[in-house]
Amino acid sequence: MPDIDNPYGTFARYSADLSLFLLVADCGQLSRAAELAGLSQPRLSQRMKSLEEALGRVLLKRERRGITLTRAGQELRAALVPHLPEAAAGFARFQRPVRRRTVVIETDLAFAGLRFLPVFPSLCAAFPDLGISLLTRQLPEADPGPEVDLMIRMEPQRDATESECCLFAERVMAVCSPGFHAENPDLLDPAQLRALPLIELTAAGTPPWFTWASWLAQLDPGAGARGGGDRLSFNSYDHVIQAAEKGLGVALGWRGLIDSRLETGALVAALPDEQESPRGYMLRMMSRQPGEEVRAVYDWIRARFTESFHDWRSGAI
Repeated sequence: MPDIDNPYGTFARYSADLSLFLLVADCGQLSRAAELAGLSQPRLSQRMKSLEEALGRVLLKRERRGITLTRAGQELRAALVPHLPEAAAGFARFQRPVRRRTVVIETDLAFAGLRFLPVFPSLCAAFPDLGISLLTRQLPEADPGPEVDLMIRMEPQRDATESECCLFAERVMAVCSPGFHAENPDLLDPAQLRALPLIELTAAGTPPWFTWASWLAQLDPGAGARGGGDRLSFNSYDHVIQAAEKGLGVALGWRGLIDSRLETGALVAALPDEQESPRGYMLRMMSRQPGEEVRAVYDWIRARFTESFHDWRSGAI
């Protein structure tokens, strides 16, 4: 007799055959049920007979065209359904690998390489259950594909809303290596830059950031940007900064991107002048109805970058 005081132990002895019984009952054929179970038909038939003998009841009527349930078989099926199928479905879900939600962030190469990647490990650590994907382009499109959740892009500054904010304004200075500055100690006037090698960041079309022409024109509207000096052009801001650090000329340095280089002395100000534009690095949620994960990552980035920039402006760092 089954031990009624130990239902789990009793059920464990019959659980495999009970699952096969439900499969046979649903299929109405031993052959089809055996195929789905990965057993031979004689083997499945023997297990059903063993189950009937153990329970002391006939469960199946074996007929030429298949099987039907006896009254005892119907009662057993009613007792197991829907509990056993639900348990099987739940176990199948448990076995499936958990697919993590991924938040996709797109930005330009300069911001990614010089500003975002240093804090990227902290961002991932703050959201261990999320996948954080970073897409980079030299000049991201204003309206990317639907896979992008967050955009960080140099754009005209706009008032902060629930879905976008300015991380920091575009403030630009002329920078060079300490060695290059030592070779040009009397560099005080912007007009003097025209005779020096200027390192330029190029882009297709009209870039939405300061170029040497626009920066010098704003600093000294009466002076032309071009002169007798060499122009070194790169399409990667990392290369622009590396060229400046190696003493190849003067580059434009964006506050918020090169601050660590200034702090370590790898770069120094070639001129005391800084120019600010109405543009800035705007952080924007691309969906009108972002999920909780996207909004949480947005809030983290906004807090991290706006706080650090305000600390820099106030002299705290």
